[in-house]
Amino acid sequence: MGNTKKQAREERKNRKRQEKLKKAHAFQKQVEPKKQAKKLQEFTERKAHYPVWQFSLLDWEGTWSWDVMDIKKSHEILKKLGDFETRTWGEIESNKEEGSHLVKVDDCPNPQVKERLEQLELDDIDELFSLRLSGKERIFGILEGFTLKILWYDSEHKVWPCNK
Repeated sequence: MGNTKKQAREERKNRKRQEKLKKAHAFQKQVEPKKQAKKLQEFTERKAHYPVWQFSLLDWEGTWSWDVMDIKKSHEILKKLGDFETRTWGEIESNKEEGSHLVKVDDCPNPQVKERLEQLELDDIDELFSLRLSGKERIFGILEGFTLKILWYDSEHKVWPCNK
Protein backbone atom coordinates (compact mmCIF):
# COMPACT_ATOMS: atom_id res chain seq x y z
CA MET A 1 0.00 0.00 0.00
CA GLY A 2 2.87 2.38 0.82
CA ASN A 3 4.36 1.85 -2.64
CA THR A 4 1.02 2.58 -4.26
CA LYS A 5 0.77 5.95 -2.51
CA LYS A 6 4.36 6.72 -3.37
CA GLN A 7 3.82 5.74 -7.00
CA ALA A 8 0.67 7.83 -7.21
CA ARG A 9 2.54 10.81 -5.75
CA GLU A 10 5.39 10.37 -8.24
CA GLU A 11 2.91 10.12 -11.11
CA ARG A 12 1.20 13.32 -9.90
CA LYS A 13 4.57 15.09 -9.73
CA ASN A 14 5.47 13.91 -13.23
CA ARG A 15 2.11 15.10 -14.60
CA LYS A 16 2.63 18.50 -13.00
CA ARG A 17 6.14 18.73 -14.47
CA GLN A 18 4.84 17.81 -17.91
CA GLU A 19 2.06 20.43 -17.64
CA LYS A 20 4.60 23.06 -16.61
CA LEU A 21 6.84 22.13 -19.54
CA LYS A 22 3.94 22.37 -21.98
CA LYS A 23 2.98 25.79 -20.60
CA ALA A 24 6.60 26.95 -20.76
CA HIS A 25 6.94 25.84 -24.39
CA ALA A 26 3.65 27.51 -25.34
CA PHE A 27 4.80 30.68 -23.58
CA GLN A 28 8.14 30.62 -25.40
CA LYS A 29 6.36 30.49 -28.76
CA GLN A 30 4.12 33.45 -27.84
CA VAL A 31 6.74 35.81 -26.45
CA GLU A 32 9.40 37.53 -28.53
CA PRO A 33 12.96 36.61 -27.46
CA LYS A 34 13.69 40.13 -26.09
CA LYS A 35 10.51 40.18 -24.01
CA GLN A 36 11.20 36.64 -22.80
CA ALA A 37 14.73 37.57 -21.71
CA LYS A 38 13.39 40.63 -19.90
CA LYS A 39 10.77 38.55 -18.02
CA LEU A 40 13.35 35.96 -17.03
CA GLN A 41 15.66 38.72 -15.78
CA GLU A 42 12.82 40.18 -13.69
CA PHE A 43 12.26 36.86 -11.96
CA THR A 44 15.91 36.10 -11.35
CA GLU A 45 16.51 39.56 -9.95
CA ARG A 46 13.70 39.53 -7.41
CA LYS A 47 15.89 41.21 -4.83
CA ALA A 48 15.38 44.52 -6.64
CA HIS A 49 11.59 44.16 -6.64
CA TYR A 50 8.95 44.91 -4.08
CA PRO A 51 6.90 41.97 -2.81
CA VAL A 52 3.58 40.97 -4.26
CA TRP A 53 1.18 38.77 -2.28
CA GLN A 54 -1.07 36.06 -3.64
CA PHE A 55 -3.80 34.65 -1.40
CA SER A 56 -5.35 31.91 -3.55
CA LEU A 57 -3.36 29.13 -1.80
CA LEU A 58 -4.31 30.09 1.78
CA ASP A 59 -4.73 26.92 3.83
CA TRP A 60 -8.07 27.16 5.65
CA GLU A 61 -8.14 23.67 7.16
CA GLY A 62 -4.69 22.53 8.25
CA THR A 63 -2.74 22.91 11.47
CA TRP A 64 -1.62 26.41 10.45
CA SER A 65 -5.01 27.50 9.17
CA TRP A 66 -6.00 31.10 8.63
CA ASP A 67 -9.37 30.24 10.14
CA VAL A 68 -8.09 30.38 13.73
CA MET A 69 -7.47 34.11 14.04
CA ASP A 70 -9.79 36.90 15.05
CA ILE A 71 -10.45 40.04 13.02
CA LYS A 72 -8.01 42.11 15.09
CA LYS A 73 -5.15 39.69 14.33
CA SER A 74 -5.99 39.61 10.62
CA HIS A 75 -5.89 43.43 10.51
CA GLU A 76 -2.52 43.38 12.26
CA ILE A 77 -1.12 40.90 9.73
CA LEU A 78 -2.45 42.87 6.75
CA LYS A 79 -0.83 46.02 8.15
CA LYS A 80 2.50 44.19 8.47
CA LEU A 81 2.22 42.92 4.91
CA GLY A 82 1.63 46.53 3.84
CA ASP A 83 4.78 47.55 5.71
CA PHE A 84 6.76 44.85 3.88
CA GLU A 85 5.59 46.32 0.57
CA THR A 86 7.70 49.41 1.23
CA ARG A 87 10.90 47.33 1.01
CA THR A 88 12.42 45.23 -1.76
CA TRP A 89 12.93 41.51 -1.43
CA GLY A 90 16.64 42.21 -1.12
CA GLU A 91 16.01 44.45 1.90
CA ILE A 92 13.64 41.92 3.45
CA GLU A 93 16.01 38.96 3.03
CA SER A 94 19.22 40.74 3.98
CA ASN A 95 17.96 41.84 7.41
CA LYS A 96 19.32 38.94 9.49
CA GLU A 97 17.68 40.24 12.70
CA GLU A 98 14.30 40.08 11.00
CA GLY A 99 14.84 36.47 9.95
CA SER A 100 12.83 36.19 6.71
CA HIS A 101 14.35 33.63 4.36
CA LEU A 102 13.92 30.63 2.07
CA VAL A 103 13.93 27.15 3.65
CA LYS A 104 14.36 23.76 1.96
CA VAL A 105 11.32 21.53 2.49
CA ASP A 106 13.54 18.42 2.69
CA ASP A 107 15.41 19.95 5.65
CA CYS A 108 12.27 20.67 7.67
CA PRO A 109 12.36 19.14 11.17
CA ASN A 110 8.54 19.02 11.31
CA PRO A 111 7.11 15.98 9.44
CA GLN A 112 3.65 17.59 9.36
CA VAL A 113 4.94 20.09 6.79
CA LYS A 114 5.52 17.47 4.09
CA GLU A 115 2.29 15.69 5.01
CA ARG A 116 0.25 18.87 4.64
CA LEU A 117 1.96 19.80 1.36
CA GLU A 118 1.01 16.34 0.05
CA GLN A 119 -2.61 16.84 1.15
CA LEU A 120 -2.64 20.19 -0.66
CA GLU A 121 -1.01 18.55 -3.71
CA LEU A 122 1.93 20.93 -3.37
CA ASP A 123 4.49 18.25 -2.58
CA ASP A 124 6.44 19.06 -5.75
CA ILE A 125 7.85 22.28 -4.28
CA ASP A 126 11.40 22.33 -2.93
CA GLU A 127 11.38 25.54 -0.90
CA LEU A 128 9.11 27.63 1.27
CA PHE A 129 9.62 31.22 2.25
CA SER A 130 9.43 32.08 5.95
CA LEU A 131 8.31 35.68 6.46
CA ARG A 132 8.85 36.78 10.06
CA LEU A 133 6.07 38.96 11.44
CA SER A 134 7.25 39.15 15.07
CA GLY A 135 8.98 37.02 17.73
CA LYS A 136 7.46 33.61 16.97
CA GLU A 137 4.95 34.62 14.29
CA ARG A 138 5.64 33.59 10.71
CA ILE A 139 3.89 33.43 7.39
CA PHE A 140 4.95 30.60 5.11
CA GLY A 141 4.44 30.57 1.39
CA ILE A 142 5.83 29.69 -2.01
CA LEU A 143 8.05 32.36 -3.52
CA GLU A 144 7.81 32.56 -7.30
CA GLY A 145 9.67 35.46 -8.79
CA PHE A 146 8.75 38.34 -6.51
CA THR A 147 5.30 36.96 -5.61
CA LEU A 148 4.79 35.18 -2.31
CA LYS A 149 1.93 32.70 -2.62
CA ILE A 150 0.87 32.65 1.01
CA LEU A 151 0.00 29.28 2.56
CA TRP A 152 0.17 29.28 6.34
CA TYR A 153 0.04 31.49 9.40
CA ASP A 154 2.28 30.09 12.14
CA SER A 155 1.65 31.92 15.41
CA GLU A 156 3.95 29.71 17.50
CA HIS A 157 6.94 29.02 15.19
CA LYS A 158 5.93 25.36 14.83
CA VAL A 159 6.05 24.98 11.05
CA TRP A 160 9.82 25.24 11.25
CA PRO A 161 10.75 24.97 14.93
CA CYS A 162 14.24 25.97 16.00
CA ASN A 163 16.26 25.28 19.12
CA LYS A 164 16.92 28.92 20.10
